[in-house]
Amino acid sequence: MDNNYSIKIEYSPAYELIVSLYTFIYNRKLKTIDLREDWVKNTKDMLPAVFISELEDERWEVLHRIVLLISQCSKKETINEFLIWFERLSAGEIYERLAPWVDTISTELGLIRDKTVEILYKWNEYYFKSIDPSILSQLKQDAKSKHEKVKSYQPIDLIEEATNGIRIEKSNDLKQLILIPQSHCYPSTILDYFNGIATCLYPTSKRDNIDQTKGMLKLLQCIGDETRLKILLYLAKEPRTLIEIHKYLGLAKSTIHHHIAQLRREGVIRSHFVGSSTPAYYSLRKKFIAEFTAEFKELFEGNGENI
Repeated sequence: MDNNYSIKIEYSPAYELIVSLYTFIYNRKLKTIDLREDWVKNTKDMLPAVFISELEDERWEVLHRIVLLISQCSKKETINEFLIWFERLSAGEIYERLAPWVDTISTELGLIRDKTVEILYKWNEYYFKSIDPSILSQLKQDAKSKHEKVKSYQPIDLIEEATNGIRIEKSNDLKQLILIPQSHCYPSTILDYFNGIATCLYPTSKRDNIDQTKGMLKLLQCIGDETRLKILLYLAKEPRTLIEIHKYLGLAKSTIHHHIAQLRREGVIRSHFVGSSTPAYYSLRKKFIAEFTAEFKELFEGNGENI
């Protein structure tokens, strides 16, 4: 029996609105994102102090379940279109839209809706409406590019290309995956599993020459570590679980996890997910070798003046 899932490509500025707010609220916990060092400070300067306190004090759902709602909104070309639609949803409608996918739903959906809409309107006014328009243009173009590949790619391969190494394996429960471009959490991917559906907010790549040079430097630093090289040689034989790598190297699991995260972010290895947002096992991404060689050659032959 074929348990393959379908894939849906989505774009709306509402997704990036949510991701940017999530990034601001949880920036201290997001150790792997490539925001400018002064982004949090500059963003705080744009926000009223009372709003900053509001974000610090309240723990409102601002990402995962709202992503499911955005995917069900038919008119979302602008932030206001989505927020007006969201604001008009009754608590009962929100419940009906989430119930097929979510096990536990709050009994205070009306209150959560009102507070979330209020926060999102303020975030849009104080911060999001002032972001570089090219960010949203790139996200829209990236989604269009991925959509054009849906018919010629297997879902698992298209996801790996979009995420630079994440493999969403078939499982009995997974029926559909929603693939969404995002920028604020670059280069991290935000993956969530629900009942029968998964959402994957993948990072759009940065292609200008300066970023290419910095990207090559990060990659060289990543694979130039002795422990990470040992992991790559171990994975070259066959896929391995975190426990197997831990036993092989004899290092703390937290240390192994740190090195694996570095390798995954650079696209050197694959993380394989099977019905859960925790990786089931890892494998060497062999096409990385050819891609690395080509990018290294291009950097020096075509863009050497930028080094």
